[in-house]
Amino acid sequence: MRFEGLFQPNTNFSSFFTLETNSAWSNYDALQLQYRRPLSARFQALMNYSWSHSLDNVSDDGLQSTSKTVISGARDYANSSFDVRHSFSGAVTFLVPSAGKSGFLSLVTRDWSLDSVIVARSGSHFNAVVLGGGPGLISLRRPNLVAGQAIWIPNPAVGGGKSLNPKAFSYPAFGQQGTEPRNDITGFGLTQVDLSVARKFVITERVNLQFRADAFNVFNHPNFANPVAFVFSFGSVNLSSTRMLNNGLGGLTPLFQEGGPRSLQLSLRLAF
Repeated sequence: MRFEGLFQPNTNFSSFFTLETNSAWSNYDALQLQYRRPLSARFQALMNYSWSHSLDNVSDDGLQSTSKTVISGARDYANSSFDVRHSFSGAVTFLVPSAGKSGFLSLVTRDWSLDSVIVARSGSHFNAVVLGGGPGLISLRRPNLVAGQAIWIPNPAVGGGKSLNPKAFSYPAFGQQGTEPRNDITGFGLTQVDLSVARKFVITERVNLQFRADAFNVFNHPNFANPVAFVFSFGSVNLSSTRMLNNGLGGLTPLFQEGGPRSLQLSLRLAF
């Protein structure tokens, strides 16, 4: 479903009204590649890459966040809010060989394994949002784009090393949609490497104990969420990232979500 806010569409209406239709539609094209190496001796790998483009005129079902443009949807068909142009993910498992066939070294170094998960992808898309000066509570309009102004400007004092240019946006007339296209800004990407070290202790033929240490974002690489980018009649605010990516994904805890700081987890599992 899709919601649109119509402001004085003709002389019979002096105010505005909200129109709900089933006019939402989408399109997705992709090139998908996969490399798979089954467990051979001690090594196993699985790698995936997608070069894709998702377009729609609304990206979710929520009334409050339809497409951030509910005043005429004629120009809303654009990048999806979840569109990721380049996405790579890989998983590698390596069974560490024992340092000896018998004796103390064999006892200490046998049955160890290393596992790694690698994720790298380009940023999702968003647009600036106008607050106020429009009909209805859900009328989240887009601002006007100022010709000749760069969208991003360097700013080493903020997350990601850049922020949106306040001179790139201007306030539109009351009840009108701005000239900025929907989801025209590419946000921050994600790069994360997780690493696990595990050892299996064989107790009997049917019972074994596994110790495992997991390091999420082992290199502690910072990943930032996109700016909110609010535009008011008096200026623009929140033009730089104010939080890490993991805090914007929802869920029970942000600790082990993608985009968070380095975190460690220890586990002991008995299998029988």
